[in-house]
Amino acid sequence: MPSGNQNPPQGQGRQGGGSASGARDQIQNIGSQIQEGVAQVGQRVSEGYDAAREEMARRYRRAEGSVARNPTPSVLIGFGIGFGVGLVITTLLTRREESWTERYLPDSIRKMPDTIRDASDSIRENASDSLHGLADAIASRVSSALRR
Repeated sequence: MPSGNQNPPQGQGRQGGGSASGARDQIQNIGSQIQEGVAQVGQRVSEGYDAAREEMARRYRRAEGSVARNPTPSVLIGFGIGFGVGLVITTLLTRREESWTERYLPDSIRKMPDTIRDASDSIRENASDSLHGLADAIASRVSSALRR
């Protein structure tokens, strides 16, 4: 009868079902291994967070005690740090405006202080070399005069 031919043989059905069942088991094993790994990582992160939280609480209590024992230096240090941070933020946030001299004076006049400083540095170096040479010349003359 046609109804008997429509069903696949029992051996073929078991082979297809067996391999699908094995793949499903492997996927479930991999999934459970991933879950275990994630749970272990989560536990380690939680332990690390707890340890960091306890350490920070201990340091906070220590700093709080230090501030309580030394109120004036603590206030002054806090003021200094706040002032410094304010200066840094102000410097970062403000844009430097062009000054009157940058707008209207020519470059040669604006660069004059640098030119004068460079010239005085070279004069100072030359004078230093000359004085060393003079001292050597005087020493040689005095020693030659003493030998006579």
